[in-house]
Amino acid sequence: MSAWEDFDRKTASLVGLRVDAVEYWDIYNFSPEPREWDYGHWHHAVMGVGLQTSAGPFSVLWTNTFSDYGVEVFPDPMTSFLQQGEHAPESWSVTDHAQWRSRAGQPVTAVATHWELMGSTIRFAEGARVPTALRLDFAAGPVWLVAGMPNEDGTLFVPADEIVVAFTTEAMLGFGFPVGSFTLA
Repeated sequence: MSAWEDFDRKTASLVGLRVDAVEYWDIYNFSPEPREWDYGHWHHAVMGVGLQTSAGPFSVLWTNTFSDYGVEVFPDPMTSFLQQGEHAPESWSVTDHAQWRSRAGQPVTAVATHWELMGSTIRFAEGARVPTALRLDFAAGPVWLVAGMPNEDGTLFVPADEIVVAFTTEAMLGFGFPVGSFTLA
């Protein structure tokens, strides 16, 4: 099975599964200040998103399967990807957050992947296809999981080694995703 077929299989396996709980993961917070992650119509999950589904745990995180920094789904808990111990990465539940509460307990009705052609990198030739964003559809509305890092001007640097979660088409357009891409229903 090719990497693309495996990617599509794992991503499609979310369709029909009920999402019961959601958590975000980030590096250990050494600061006495609370971490900032909620920006209204989008969240900065940083390391990844853990989904507790009707079929068990799934993780959505950035990877380098296709090139530097794509987004990918795995049928495993986030803890299987992270080193544990003192000052290990931390998680926090967002299931009760208003943006997720309306989707909690609902099945994923469809998934879509936004692939971008990248320029040449040290590891890959010009034209490498990278999955920069996933769209998960729910009856209450879509959620986008993007391999991107927020810029100070409100756009995203894509692809990047962080995960951003968006809840509106306007947020995705503001991040610079093109009109007519998979981001618009």
